Amino acid sequence: MNHTPGPWFSPDRLHGTRYVEARIDRGMLQEVAACGPTEKPEQQEANARLIAAAPELLETLKNMLDVWEHGGLKPYPIAKARAAIAKATGAKK
Repeated sequence: MNHTPGPWFSPDRLHGTRYVEARIDRGMLQEVAACGPTEKPEQQEANARLIAAAPELLETLKNMLDVWEHGGLKPYPIAKARAAIAKATGAKK
C-alpha cells in the first residue's frame, strides 16, 4: 500500500477546519486530509469521520472479497468490491 497506514483519526476542533491525522514514525502526527471550513459543521464532521475510517473500510472490503472468492459466491458482489478497492487505492480495475 502506498497510503499512510491506519488508524486515522479526527481530533475535535472547536472552529475551522477538521483534520484527519495519523501517527507515523516515532509518534509524529501526519495530516492525511483537511475537511472544511464549511457552513455545515455536521457535514464537515461526517466527512472527517468517513475519511478517518478509510483504512478500516478498505481492509474490511478486501477481507470480504477474499471470503467471497473462496466461498464460491456469485461474481456480482466481487465485481463491486474490486471496483471499490480500485477506487480507494487508485489501482486499475
